[in-house]
Amino acid sequence: MVYKTKRGIVNPAYQKTADNIVGKMTMAALDQEMAKAENRPPLLGCDTDIGGGPTTSRFRQGLVAGGVGQLEFVPAQLNVSLQEALFEKETIPGSSIRTVLLVARAQLLLAPFNLRVAATFLPSFIYQFTVGERDEVDVRRIRTEAQTASAGSAASLLVIFCHLRNTKSTATSQGERTRIVGFKNFVLINKDLTHPDQGTLLHEMIHCSNDRFMNDIHDDDRNSVYSRGDNRNLLRDEHAISLNTAFFKS
Repeated sequence: MVYKTKRGIVNPAYQKTADNIVGKMTMAALDQEMAKAENRPPLLGCDTDIGGGPTTSRFRQGLVAGGVGQLEFVPAQLNVSLQEALFEKETIPGSSIRTVLLVARAQLLLAPFNLRVAATFLPSFIYQFTVGERDEVDVRRIRTEAQTASAGSAASLLVIFCHLRNTKSTATSQGERTRIVGFKNFVLINKDLTHPDQGTLLHEMIHCSNDRFMNDIHDDDRNSVYSRGDNRNLLRDEHAISLNTAFFKS
């Protein structure tokens, strides 16, 4: 009834309001919408934060355009809200220890820029499905369920720990830019896979800091946390600047 009423599926020959029968008009509407959904191109957000080959370990040296120095920002915090989607039979949250490592890694790379992560934990919620990271319906649905469980803050980046389906990705970034209309950029982190260097959170924060980073284009320098390397320990100035102007900065 909700479906038919919302779409005005009424036979004017003998009706003024929708009925509760799944007839020819209803089936035709369902078929058309399913065909349209199945033919949509995949979502555009990053889904490839997975470790690759070995890299040479090095730390940021503070090199900026014009000489040796270091970007200096007014001390600021990057607000991140962490939330877990639980299968009904999961009794022990699976992201707690991992969350500590992800936040600690981000803090380490952000510290030279006077930036820090301010992490808050939102209530977990039951979600009995795995999520196709490139499936618009799946991604929108879990984001909506997270919103229902806790609205969080508009000035915070929402990070949802969930089970991603049939993927080698450790996370994906989504939002308006990727056709998830009605929500600011947000992150889904895979509960079943972990990146070797624990840099996933900061990697996805960069994606979400600006719509121009909401794509699958990454740094060639595999030391950069915004690359597909597996021993990333470099936060580039360009990305620090973007984080310093992100909607989740205060």
